Amino acid sequence: MKYFALSSYRKAIKVIESSTNQAHIKACYRYINNFFNQYSTPSRSNFGPFKTFYIEEWIGNMYSRLLEKLEEKEKSLK
Repeated sequence: MKYFALSSYRKAIKVIESSTNQAHIKACYRYINNFFNQYSTPSRSNFGPFKTFYIEEWIGNMYSRLLEKLEEKEKSLK
């Protein structure tokens, strides 16, 4: 699983770097959320009206870095 997650992470970085407009940014957010959904497991408990997920720490770190990179890219396009 680590190989596939790392491969998906690298692909997400390429997707972010190739974004050139706001439509691409929206698509990147969806791509990153799909990355999260692919490597997370829904937990049984809910936190109020929100769903909760179990995710390994290293996947969570990758997800956070992807969001940070996307925010940086979005700021650079404005």
